[in-house]
Formats: sequence, C-alpha cells, structure tokens
Amino acid sequence: MKDYVINRDPEISAITLNLDPGVRGMLYEPDIDIRDYIVLEDVMEEYNLGPNGAMILASDLMVNFLDELKDEIDEYNPDWIFVDTAGQLELFAFRETGPLIASTLGFGAIERAVTFLFDSNFVLRPNGFISTLLLAASVQFRFKNISQVNVLSKVDLLDEDQIEMIVDWSQDFQALEDSTNEREKGLIRELSMLISEVFIQLGSTAELIPCSANEENGLDLLFGYLQRIFDSDKSKFY
Repeated sequence: MKDYVINRDPEISAITLNLDPGVRGMLYEPDIDIRDYIVLEDVMEEYNLGPNGAMILASDLMVNFLDELKDEIDEYNPDWIFVDTAGQLELFAFRETGPLIASTLGFGAIERAVTFLFDSNFVLRPNGFISTLLLAASVQFRFKNISQVNVLSKVDLLDEDQIEMIVDWSQDFQALEDSTNEREKGLIRELSMLISEVFIQLGSTAELIPCSANEENGLDLLFGYLQRIFDSDKSKFY
C-alpha cells in the first residue's frame, strides 16, 4: 500500500508504522516497528502470561514508547503515515490506549482517519453484515473525532453480484431489512430486523469501498477518498 501511494503521487511521502507487537510474518517491511520496543514473546516470559493476556498487556505498555515513536516519525517527516494495528479490535479500539495512541501520535494540525475493514468472509449474510456494521459503528463512536473509512476487503473472493449486494446493504438499509426478512429465521431474524430498523432511523453510514490488496482493485477509490479527508497542504496521519 505504501509503494502504491507513492507511485500515484510522487509529491507525497509515506511511511508505515506497525503497532502489532505479536505479528510474525508480514507482507511488507515497516519503516517504524513497535517490535523494536515490545515483543509479545518477551512480555509472555517476563510476566508469565499466555498469548492473549500478553497481547492485552503489550497494548497497554505501548504508551511508554510514544515519545520514541514520535521521534522516529519526526526523522522521516512524512506526509502520510499508514498505521497497522493488531487485528483484534478489543486491543486497540476498545481499550483506553487505542484512542490515546491515535491522539498522541496525531499531534498538532495533523489530519487522521481510521480504516475499518468489512471482511468479505463474514458479511455475505445479513446477520454477519449487521454484526460487522455494529462493530464499525462502535469503532466510529470510540474515535469520534477522527474520520472513518469503511472498506469491504478481499473482494477478489467475491463475484460482482455479491459485491453489489453488500455495498447496497451499506447504503440502503431497507434493502438490508428486506434481505434479512428473506434469508434469516427465528431469533436471529428478529434481532437482525430490530437492529436494521435502528440503522434505518439513524440514516446512512460511511460509504463502503470495495478493495482487494491482492489485485489492487479499488485502491484508486480509497486513495481519492482519503485525499478528500486530508488537506493536501498539511502533514497527514492515517
């Protein structure tokens, strides 16, 4: 993603920041890496914790190294920073450390955005889509002062009709309610109908952008969406 952005506009400099202390294999080499300061296995050994407990503690310990991360960012002086967080929402979005890190690293007049991924594996049925929609709304509430971009990821696993159906659900909650009524049964149907009614009352959410990192589909649209969020005359934080 970093190289893609640079190639699209040579006037924009971009770096990557990894905030997952437990990741092992990565498809890219981050420019700044929290693992230079915190490694999951070290936390497990030092505090005699299992992987889950160590990840929670490690996410809290990150705040001790924010000055070091900011110093590294200053050395690059980039326009854009792509921040890669752990996949478990509870570790970043729903603990106090997540918003604290976002606000601390996003100092000054830097513009910021959160990207929430709708995994195509889980949103093909109305109840899975509604569950993900609730999580997206929760994350947006947690980072209420930061713009949020909702992305339908891994669209290379879907056909065109499936992509169109999911995007339609994201913008037309009546269509989502109709699909729920047709495809779900019992308590799941009733709960899904009630929740979809709430979203109908609230109105449309952020646009759902179909993307595939493997095939680089939709990245132009995502890039354009981010450009509209960020002021091109300022430094950026993403």
